[in-house]
This record gives sequence, C-alpha cells and structure tokens, in this order.
Amino acid sequence: MSRNRIIAILFIVLLFGGLYGMARVRGVRKVTKSTAQIHQELGTPVRTAAVQLGSIEDTVPVTGSLAALESVTLSSKIPGKVVYVTVREGDRVNAGDVVVQLDRSDGEANLRQALAGLESAQARLSQARTSAAVTEVQSSAAIQQARAALAGAEANLEKVQTGARSQERMIAENAVATAKANLDNAQANLRRTKQLFDQGAIAAAQLDVAQTQYDVAKAQYDSAKENLSLVEEGARSEDVRAAETQVTQAREALRTAQANAGQNALRREDIKNAVAGVSQAEAQVALAREQLANTTIRSSITGYVSKRMTEPGQTASPAVPLMEVVNVRTVFFQADVSETVLAKIEPGQVVRVKVDACPDATFTGRVAKIYPTASVGTRNFSVRVHIPNQESRLRPGMFARGSVVTGGNDNALLVPQDAVEERAGRYVVFTLEGKTAKMHTINKGLSNPEFVEALPPTDIGVGDVVITAGHEYLEDGKKVDKRG
Repeated sequence: MSRNRIIAILFIVLLFGGLYGMARVRGVRKVTKSTAQIHQELGTPVRTAAVQLGSIEDTVPVTGSLAALESVTLSSKIPGKVVYVTVREGDRVNAGDVVVQLDRSDGEANLRQALAGLESAQARLSQARTSAAVTEVQSSAAIQQARAALAGAEANLEKVQTGARSQERMIAENAVATAKANLDNAQANLRRTKQLFDQGAIAAAQLDVAQTQYDVAKAQYDSAKENLSLVEEGARSEDVRAAETQVTQAREALRTAQANAGQNALRREDIKNAVAGVSQAEAQVALAREQLANTTIRSSITGYVSKRMTEPGQTASPAVPLMEVVNVRTVFFQADVSETVLAKIEPGQVVRVKVDACPDATFTGRVAKIYPTASVGTRNFSVRVHIPNQESRLRPGMFARGSVVTGGNDNALLVPQDAVEERAGRYVVFTLEGKTAKMHTINKGLSNPEFVEALPPTDIGVGDVVITAGHEYLEDGKKVDKRG
C-alpha cells in the first residue's frame, strides 16, 4: 500500500470520529449548581474539635536577638608591629591567654637603659651617704679637738698670769701630753683622708679640712711644749702675751671646726637629692617594664574569638581594634515588647525561647530586666531575658522568638483558638448539634496560640464539639456538613 493511501485512510477515520464526538456533545445537557445551592442542600462544610479541661498559660509573644553580657574588643595600648597572632575566629581562649604579640625589641632596649640609669642612681646615693658619714665623723672630731685646745690654752694663760706652781708644772706636762695625743689623732685622720681622696671617695675640701686640723694640732702641740718650757723658766711678759695668743688661736680653731660642721647639712641635702634620683630611676624602670608588657595583648575574659582584625606584619595603633572575644555562656535574649502589653511583663517571669538555628529545641529563661525607655522608631521596650547556655548552642546575633508567661490556670475550660470569633464586640463559638450549628457567647480569659479560656458563666462544657473552620459563614441554627 502506498504512503498516500495510508494518509487518506487516516484522515477519513479522524474525520468520522470527530463528527461522532460532536454529535454526542450536542446530545448531552450539562447541569451545574451554585455553592449556595450545595450548602443549602448538604450544609456548610465545617471542621470541628472538642472542648477540653486543662491548664493554660497567658503568654505575650516577643521577638528579638541574642547578645552577650561579656564581650570585649581587644586593642593595643602602644603602637607596634604585629609579630604573630595566636588564634582565629571560633577558637576558644581563656582569660590571660596571649592572642597578639607585638615586636619587643624597642621595649627591651628601653628597659635595659632604665635599669642602667637605676644602677647609676643607686651608686650616687651610696657615694653621698659615705661622704656624709666621713664628714660628720671628721667634723665631730675637729670640734672636740678644738674645744680641748681652747681649754688648754685658757688654763695655760691662767697659769702664766698667776705664776708657776708644782701643780701648774703638772698641768703643763699634761697639756703637752694631750696636745701630742691630738696631734697623733689629727695625723692619723689626715692619713685616712688622703687615702679616701686618692680613691675619689671625698672632695678636696675635706682633705683641706683634715690638713687644717693636723696643722692646728701641730701648732697646739708646739705651743704646749713652749708653755711647759715657760713654766719651768718662769712667767714673763712675753709668756703672758704668748699664752693670750694661744687662747685666741684656740678659739679661732673652735669656730673653724664649728663652721666646718655646717657641711653636714650640705651632705644631707646631697643624700636627699640622690634618694630622689633613685626614686625617679625606679619609676623609669617600672614604666619600661609596663611598656614591654604592653607588647603582649592578652584576652581579659574566657570565651570564643568572634572577630580577628589583624595579621602578622601589620602595625597596631592604640585604641584600634585587633580582636573581639565573646563569652557565649553569658548570652541573653534581648526581646522587643510593645508598649501595649508592657504592664504585663515583670522580672522573674518565665520565657520560652526558640531560635532558627536550633529548631528542635526550646530554651527556658527568665525576665531579668526591663529597660526604662522605648525605641523612638518602634515605641517598643527592650527586655533582657537570661537563658542558661551551658552547651554553648546559643550564639550572639541569632534571631529569636519567645513567649513570656504572664499568668496561668491549671483547671481551665479550653476552647480551640480557631473556634473563637469576634462579632459585634463579643466573642462567640458555634457547637455542633446534630446537623446544625448553635451559637454561644463566651467570656474570654487567658489565651495562647492554641486555646482560649472560656470563663464562667458559660453554657458550653467539656466534650462539646465546637466548629473550628467554616464558622465565618454560619448563623445560629444553620445546617452544616462536618468534614472532619
């Protein structure tokens, strides 16, 4: 069979089939009914649920985000080059752990310089104290010697003036012995002073004082010997004048020794200045140690690194953030509450919180604080809710939804929330009475997203079947069709 004949046969079959179908359609009359007619015949389709007796909590829904009470931004107190960073985002750190280390070379050099300055200041203080001690000893000895010499000269003058006696001869001999002892003492003191001067421990002025004391003692010794000779020879006018001169010299020597004692005050002032220098040097050492310690940045809290804002080789500057650390165990829920329900919120109330990151968990917290001012834009108040976070599942920045439990009743008549409808300023529910709906007015008590508490007096009870879907189109006594 040729191809053209096959196509012709198929065309004839399709043509007759189409004509037959059109004839069938024209012979059938289509009958349709409106929704109102169906509802009139069968009843309005509804769904139902039973009234229960149980517990209900009055809750206020809130939303917000999680934050942390302990969250620190770490920065450097001094400028410096970052040598290394020990942690990254998500790492756990303990309080006191090193997180960033700056270059220590400049700080170590400054500390060495400060320590050297302290050592030099301490040496100056030691030298000042030694010099003061030597000067004080020398001044005291010189005054004692001068007083003794003066007493001897005065005694000699009196002897010369009154004439020599056996007792006077003895006194003159004793004066010679005393002068000789003073001379020996002055000579020994001069020798020690020269040694200290050669070592650089004392000034030249102190050596001059010792030399003067020796010269005075030598003169006194010579005078004592001459006086003894005069006693032996007998008093003469020249002897009297000589004795008077000796008294004058002895008094002048005493005044010189007492004047030299004034140098002790200068030495004490040197010690005071040296002590101040040591204190200043110690302060410089403490500052250098602190600056060196500031090259190490440590975490001030225990938690997790939330941000790392520096890398090795970068330059750290004071007050510029280097890292953020947050203690996730101090996470709290900062919820926004409308001013219309703020009066129902009180510290201590239970709050059930859910977060999108943990869809299978409900976290229980409590209201800790109500902030005193509202947001200018939303007129909402912030409420702080403390939530235990021992497992660290909650993290700052997560979005959260919560329900604040503001009241409750353990023996409440519970009507499904979907069954309650507000009409003309009152709350109504419809119960299923056979094939018809009966309308009831209720007093609404506590409520949550699932149930409403029906307060007495009411004509519905436990087990009554209420209409939860389709009641929008119902009136009292209207026919219904229960669908489930």
